[in-house]
Amino acid sequence: MAQAPNVFTTPKGIAAYPWLSKPDTKFSEEGDYKVNLILTKEDAAPIIEQINEVFAENVKAEIKKNKGKEVKTSNPPYMNELDADGNPTGNIIFKFKSKAAYKPAIFDAQGTVMLESNIWAGSEIKVNGSIGPYFTPLIGAGVALRLRAVQVIQYVEGGTGPERFGFEAVDGGFVQEAPQVEPTFEEPTPAPAPAPTPAPDVIPEPTVRASAADEEPAGTDINDIMNKWSTKT
Repeated sequence: MAQAPNVFTTPKGIAAYPWLSKPDTKFSEEGDYKVNLILTKEDAAPIIEQINEVFAENVKAEIKKNKGKEVKTSNPPYMNELDADGNPTGNIIFKFKSKAAYKPAIFDAQGTVMLESNIWAGSEIKVNGSIGPYFTPLIGAGVALRLRAVQVIQYVEGGTGPERFGFEAVDGGFVQEAPQVEPTFEEPTPAPAPAPTPAPDVIPEPTVRASAADEEPAGTDINDIMNKWSTKT
């Protein structure tokens, strides 16, 4: 089935730093769902091409608004994977993200919805995402990858207990006594303040943007801009 403009599904890759089962609240109270997906360069090539097309249209539109003047550009949402020595591995990392209000759907290999999951790094997954163009004077013109859904092909489940280190219960060994803790009562937490206006990299599901005029304003070279953008990876 054909997908909407700017929407794509990746080949299977390896999940890194996944926050798919619950949002990451380290940088915001509301939190974000996110994952870095590692693909081979061959599998990554068509996705990069699609991202670059949306980025180029975004830059053209902003240059037109700016009456032909050069516009600042942000970093691409993909980069080379590096080994421990800082050398490229030949793989590409794509960075997907969505606000907690846009929880991604999680499916297993057969397409059944996973109501409970604890997906860890190393899981083999496919990602359905969308490309959202944005522009701010501070960051510049760019695109973000919205996280829409994930299919788990090989499941690496995490945990916080001793099993994750290979330990099992042993009869007859030392058992610490449970500490005696007095019950405490806390005042109800006040309702959180209204969420601030979303930053450029957390915009809602993108809408299709009208293409810029066929002719570029004088004094601009979109190919040069694209070349500079690609070096940021």
